[in-house]
Amino acid sequence: LLVALVVLLPESVRHMVANNYPADRIRKVLARIAGDAVQGVQRFVLTEARPEAQAGSGMGVVLSRQYCVGSVMLWIAYFMGLVIFYALMNWMPVLFKEAGLDPKTGTLVAALFPLGGVGAVLFGWLMDRFNANRIIAIGYALTAASIWWIGQTAGHLGWLVVAVFLAGTIMNTAQSSMPALAAAFYPTRGRATGVAWMLGIGRFGGIAGSFLVAELSARHMAFSEIFAVVAIPGVIAMAALIIKQYSSPEPQGGAVPAAPLH
Repeated sequence: LLVALVVLLPESVRHMVANNYPADRIRKVLARIAGDAVQGVQRFVLTEARPEAQAGSGMGVVLSRQYCVGSVMLWIAYFMGLVIFYALMNWMPVLFKEAGLDPKTGTLVAALFPLGGVGAVLFGWLMDRFNANRIIAIGYALTAASIWWIGQTAGHLGWLVVAVFLAGTIMNTAQSSMPALAAAFYPTRGRATGVAWMLGIGRFGGIAGSFLVAELSARHMAFSEIFAVVAIPGVIAMAALIIKQYSSPEPQGGAVPAAPLH
């Protein structure tokens, strides 16, 4: 996809304004969104919704005093989400088989888990209207509850199908909403760096999730106990986003992408 992205994906307007790109180049990108509304504009001025950190680099912004706690909380939440995702994606068929399901049925039920990302459309709508940290925190709390419920449905195939699909829908919805939350958290100078670090650190959660269930199985924990433990990262992710909510710098002024001056 790299070639297509280089050719077709425009640069962020906020980034171009912040770095004093020529007005003609900024106008061409905005014209794809606003048509003729930007014709004749000679200068574009950026108004940040977030306070700027006194740092000269993206990483300096991410780890600055204003954003450090929120950055770490984003890393923890995303890490914990991928612990859950990869723990269940890699191990559910095995766990279902050990719980008494035949391999074919167990594999089909487990395949329901990653199908729920479409729920992110609903979360996007909710995040636009309510506090985004709390919306995703609720998502992780419901993820934890539904994963715990999977562990209580051994021997009841119908409820197991419902629990797996519900857990997958909520979990994937919360996890896929995290990049948007991170992008809205940082000012323009640190946005790409902040989102990239969250995604990168989160990948270690995928590794940890696979080892987690392996260790729990080696300890001969029961089916319900394993899912109860795997639900705990959802509670930790919820707590991290609540901490982020109360430690984040408050927006100053309106969230105006670019204010044109004639």
